[in-house]
Amino acid sequence: MSIVIVTGVPGVGKSTVMNAAKDFGYNIVNFGTTMFEEAQKEGVSNRDDLRKLPVDVQKRLQKQAGEKIGQMDNVIVDTHASILTPSGYLPGLPEWTVKAIMPNTIVLVEALPEEIENRRSKDTSRARDKDDIGLHQRINREYAIAAAFMTGATVGFVPNNDNKIEIAVEKFKKILNK
Repeated sequence: MSIVIVTGVPGVGKSTVMNAAKDFGYNIVNFGTTMFEEAQKEGVSNRDDLRKLPVDVQKRLQKQAGEKIGQMDNVIVDTHASILTPSGYLPGLPEWTVKAIMPNTIVLVEALPEEIENRRSKDTSRARDKDDIGLHQRINREYAIAAAFMTGATVGFVPNNDNKIEIAVEKFKKILNK
């Protein structure tokens, strides 16, 4: 069984990089979508409202989604290592979630903060909160390393800089051993 978690701050281009993985025999599962499906059962109607729910509700939904994904095989999980909430950064890969998933590899997609800010400004499909992108990427690294420590997963980094998607895809391909 192979489960790969791919993380990155909103707007870094995780989905763009991962779409190449469809050619490598993996299915892509979006953790936020899985969590939102659980939240909809409780009346949440907008995915962007997930991060505004009380932290204890977010934690419960994370656990439910992690348990569901942990039963899958040959998947790449599109998620966030941390989520900026009104009360601070919430781990996107807390112990109960990452141990339920038990990934083989955790990949962080990163870019320069100014590149990410530019991408966010062009994406009108999402309601994004302002944050310190550099700090958020550093927090993601620390959370990903902690998750790897708990599960024995390897950690890889994929730079997704502007106009260099082919380099990012090649790096991702190498991490997947394809």
